[in-house]
Amino acid sequence: MNTLEAHRFARRKPWAFSALVVVAAGGLDLILKPAADLLSLRLPVITIGIISGAVVATIGALVVGQLGLWRHLGLFGRPARPLALLWCLPFAIYGLLPLTLGIEITPGRGAGALVFGVLIAFWKLVVLGLILYAWLPLGPRTAAVATAVLGGMHLGGLVAGAPLVPTLLLALSYCLLGFAFVAVRFRVGLLWPLIACYALLLTTAAATQTGDASNLADSVTAVLPAVGSSIVLAGYGLLAWPRRWQPAERDAVARPAEPTAIADAAADSPAGHHV
Repeated sequence: MNTLEAHRFARRKPWAFSALVVVAAGGLDLILKPAADLLSLRLPVITIGIISGAVVATIGALVVGQLGLWRHLGLFGRPARPLALLWCLPFAIYGLLPLTLGIEITPGRGAGALVFGVLIAFWKLVVLGLILYAWLPLGPRTAAVATAVLGGMHLGGLVAGAPLVPTLLLALSYCLLGFAFVAVRFRVGLLWPLIACYALLLTTAAATQTGDASNLADSVTAVLPAVGSSIVLAGYGLLAWPRRWQPAERDAVARPAEPTAIADAAADSPAGHHV
């Protein structure tokens, strides 16, 4: 499949494209822990996250590069108005909250947590960006699809044996967080500031973990802080959501390297006038 065909596939069959992206990314991320256990490798959660994150992030970068979407997904570039970056400030503050636990962080642990945070944040929000790209002809409803996908990816813990109710709550928190990400993405026109803020959160969370903590939702009590903060951020997303769905906002997300691919895809879409 060449680049033009890939663009057409994403727009003409967004369900298939989304499923392929999610299964590829989520599957690779999910199988590493069982594989390590099978080989009797007792690796810390952060180490497993770094390895799986490096693999998935590399594949994600190759896919984005092949499609020519680095700038169009907002992974590069400057905002049209520099002050627009202030919309990302609540996410940066959220990312600093784990530091309030007062746990001492050693340089070695901090470096590992930083690598972990950057890799995981990059691949998860690249997946979000690709889903937004595929479903953009739906207009504002794109946000519902993208947030559902982001939340659904975190149901994989059920396969690894996580309890049902805590995992469902964790997935809900990611749905809400995903909506906030999408709203600010449309408002700012860039994805990389959100990757930076999310990387900050994952870095501080990983650096302040105590003992051999699990990356699964072990109990309702453990995930309630994430649910509460995501509700607040989803409310912020409603505030940040652009009041008018303008062509410039759509183009900021979706215009690929091959314009003919979008034109062809839009012609086949019932909502083609949105593109």
